[in-house]
This record gives sequence, C-alpha cells and structure tokens, in this order.
Amino acid sequence: MLKRFFRSEYVKVLFSSDYVFSVPCMGCDSLLDLMKYRNIKDKLIKEKTLKPKNMLRPDMCSYDDLRLVHKDSYLKKLADNQHLSEILKLDLSFMIFDSVMEYYRAVTGGTLLGTAYALRWNIPCFNLGGGFHHAHPDKGEGFCLINDVAIAIEKFRKLKRAQKFMIVDLDFHQGNANLLYFKDDPNVYTFSMHGDEWIKIDRPYNKDILLPENCGDDEYLSILKNELKESFMEFKPDIVYYIAGSDPYEKDMIGDMKISREGMLERNLFVYRKIVNKNIPLVVLAGGGYGPESWEIYYDFVSYCLTNKI
Repeated sequence: MLKRFFRSEYVKVLFSSDYVFSVPCMGCDSLLDLMKYRNIKDKLIKEKTLKPKNMLRPDMCSYDDLRLVHKDSYLKKLADNQHLSEILKLDLSFMIFDSVMEYYRAVTGGTLLGTAYALRWNIPCFNLGGGFHHAHPDKGEGFCLINDVAIAIEKFRKLKRAQKFMIVDLDFHQGNANLLYFKDDPNVYTFSMHGDEWIKIDRPYNKDILLPENCGDDEYLSILKNELKESFMEFKPDIVYYIAGSDPYEKDMIGDMKISREGMLERNLFVYRKIVNKNIPLVVLAGGGYGPESWEIYYDFVSYCLTNKI
C-alpha cells in the first residue's frame, strides 16, 4: 500500500538556477555550503532518478510577498551589505545587494510554488532549500534573512486556499522566529524537536521539545513517534510544512546529536508517511545542515521518495 506513495509521479522537486547563480560566493564557506542543493539535484539527474516530469522551476517571490511578513524598515536594511554580512557571517564586501536577495527570493518562490502545487494536487513537494525559521519580521538570524514558511502561510491564508497550517520542524536549532510570529495564532501549530533552544514560549498550539545532548537514534525516534502522533490528534491541518534539517546528523559540524545516516532517513520517512497517509498536502524544506557531508541526508530522503530505493 505504501509503495504507491513513492512512485516518481507523486513527488515534485523545486529548484531553479537562481538558487545557485545569485550567490557565487556564499557556497565557499566550509560551514554554510549552499552549493549542496545543486549537488543533490545534479546527482539525482546523473543517476536518472530526477526526471523533467518531477521538477518544478519557481520564480522569485515578489516584494509584496515579502511584505506579508517582513517590515519595510527591515527590507531596507537588507540593502546594506554590512548588515547582510553580520547576519550571514560571510564576507559580502564584493557582492551587490540584489545577488544575495535573489537567492532568498528564489528559494522563497520555491516554497510558494510548492504550497500552491501541494494544495492543488496533493502531491508532496521537496524544495532544495528553504526552511528559514530564524527570520523575524524585523530582523534576520542564523543565516536566515527571509522567513519563507511564514510568507507562504500568510499568502495562502489570504488567498483562502487553506485555513489551518502545521510546521513540523526537526532542525537541530529551534525555529524561534516561527514560534514567536505565530504565538497568538490558533490556526498555526508548531511542532519542534531540537537540541539548541533559543527561546521559551508557552502557547496552546505548539509542542516544543528540547532533546538531551548526544541524543542517539533510538531515543530520538522514540520521542518523535510518540510526540508527533499526539500532535496530529490535537490539530488537523490543511497543509504541513516539514523542515527536514540535516543538522541532527552525527557528522554535522554544529550539532551535538548522534543520529546516524540511517536514523536520519528513518526519521524523514516516518514524518513523510505520517503526513501522506493522512492525505494531507506536504511541502518539505531542506532546513539546516553544516559541513561537507550534510547534503547526503537530504539527498537520501529525496532519492528514496523518487525511487523507493537508496
């Protein structure tokens, strides 16, 4: 029965050249490797796993889209390369404002297109990027300038395409901006399991789980399976955004968890099946992941869902 969910015609992958060519310098840092998403796409194509029928090529989101969440005063600050350098922790002195913003607008466009497609056809959509869960309306943090998920929620709520939204965030770092932005919103449920807590907040439509140091496969998966099951009993979303961060991986350069590559795939497939079996539209975002091997985790996930084999 589950096999049909992994047939290639039931999965879409979002990527465009603007994900890469807009930021020629940003993938040079050993910690923040934005080129990994192109590497994933290239390998999937080389293996003939990713075919044209599976790909969606988004356009950049508009500034009107950005203003659904972000303040004009903040967007103006993003025109200052010094300000961008502080947020991204990269030397952008020789870059122009547009090239940096084009990357974030392109990936946010992917999240928007994935949302539209998932809601229209109920086909899971994988964005090769996104999940910028530290971006607040008036400031950026942690490599995040624009909050693509919050923008998508506000846009499709405004269009009346969906009313109830769930964010499942399994990045190593807590999705603090989403927690704060939606803290008074009963129609957005945030589920977060993380090893690095940025804020404490008490809201009814939220499950925020701080995991112990050196958390391994068995403990991690046991907590996830029990807690996510309860959350779906509490809240019935029209669409789910899954931020599938790779940084709980044991070889990540920032995180301190001990989740194996096999455990990461089991995690991702558990969440995927949980949502698809409930017939809920799904958009998957890459989230965080740092170091030369982090790309393999998201590659495993996308590859499996395209072919049902690694």
